[in-house]
Parts: sequence; structure tokens; C-alpha cells
Amino acid sequence: MQKAKQMANRIKVPANVWELERYLTQRRKDIDRKYDFRSSRLIQVFGVLLCEGRISEEELRGLREDKMKSIRSFAKFLAKDRAA
Repeated sequence: MQKAKQMANRIKVPANVWELERYLTQRRKDIDRKYDFRSSRLIQVFGVLLCEGRISEEELRGLREDKMKSIRSFAKFLAKDRAA
């Protein structure tokens, strides 16, 4: 939000609004992909959030162990991929 505000404050001519619009559209798409809560995508969503430290395994308590194993595995994969 802070970056969008900074970009908006730097707008001097109406044509520059399109740069802000492109930025906001891209951010919305990124967020929509990251937080896609369709049941078929939950393992990946929780894996990303776990990898980023936005949630803890404790917060996922109650999920079946096979689901937790898949989430942990995906988070581990992402962490290795980002480290490379």
C-alpha cells in the first residue's frame, strides 16, 4: 500500500496514472494467485505461507497428517528453490 501511495504522489500528468494502474493490476494478480483458496490449491497455498513464515504448523493443527506432510514437503521444496 505504501508503494502505491508513493507512486500516486509522484503522478504529475494524467497519463502517468496508467503506470499506477499496471502496478496495482499486477499486485492484485499476485495476491489472487498467492491466496487461491480453492480446495484443489490449498496444499500449495499453505505451503507458500508456511515457507514465507506467514503461518506456522501450529496454526494448521487439525489437518490430517497426510495433508500436513504434503504442505511441509511443498514448503521445503520452495525454500530449496529460493535458496538456489
